Amino acid sequence: MYITTSRKPSDSTRVIARNISSFLNSTYENRGKKSVEDVVSRARLLGFRRVMVISESKGNPNKLSFISISKSWDWMSPEMLFSVATPQLKEKVGRLGKEVSVHAKDKDIADLFDIPDPVTDDTVTLSIQKDSITFRYGSKKLALNIKGFLTTNLDEEEEQEEEEQAEKAETSVEREDDKK
Repeated sequence: MYITTSRKPSDSTRVIARNISSFLNSTYENRGKKSVEDVVSRARLLGFRRVMVISESKGNPNKLSFISISKSWDWMSPEMLFSVATPQLKEKVGRLGKEVSVHAKDKDIADLFDIPDPVTDDTVTLSIQKDSITFRYGSKKLALNIKGFLTTNLDEEEEQEEEEQAEKAETSVEREDDKK
């Protein structure tokens, strides 16, 4: 799975993205100025079929969104709203390099992660409950408290985000012109 963030993420969001990537033995890259299309192209180039986008609110990571990649790409539903305990926003896990064993009561949520069955017993455990997602390997643990699910139209949300950024850029250009 290819993991990235929303644009201009806080340090906390980057830490959570890196940690999830470590537990899932996946690839995390900063998004930078990439559009969603650019993110999908990069994931496809690296051979991934799934993208996880970690978004934030008020500087704290709070939403997982997934993109399915085949010949075309599409946002998946639902998005997961979550919270994380403050100490986990700072603690870095480091690369684990292990396969993942999934334990889930809700197969639809488990399918969002698109994780193949492991071939070894030395695995990271991904436990998906209705109110939490827990990643665990030995003494290392990351728990996301699920606060709810969204089934919004993500294409409209992304367009709105890009429009807001374009407006901010225009405003800053106008201010520069006014100074001259």
